Amino acid sequence: MSNIKLFRDPFFTDMMDLFYETPSFIERSIKRTNIVANETDYRVQIAVPGISKEDIKIVVKNSILDISYENEKEERNSIFTSSFKKSYTLPDDVDEKHIEGKVENGILEVIIPRSKKKILERVIEIK
Repeated sequence: MSNIKLFRDPFFTDMMDLFYETPSFIERSIKRTNIVANETDYRVQIAVPGISKEDIKIVVKNSILDISYENEKEERNSIFTSSFKKSYTLPDDVDEKHIEGKVENGILEVIIPRSKKKILERVIEIK
């Protein structure tokens, strides 16, 4: 048996991880998401620094809220594409017709109003 000890240089490993994962500022910042619920609405807040509201798309379909971004830039004969997509399953008590979104100071806020209807909880007896 040999007693070979592997040396792992943390700096080199971090640099290789960065190289192969190719994180962009969009991917790092999009992880900063906050969801707040109160009696009148739900609010989804996402950090979107440097992204214009025209490039953000918000779609609600089948009780799924999709928030996405896609941008393509051409510089010096190269095309750079950046994008993200977040999906959320909406609770039963939302008013899907009145969902609004706004971008202010690099924060996208999606306001999801709660409906006036209360969800009744019912215990089902098993026979």
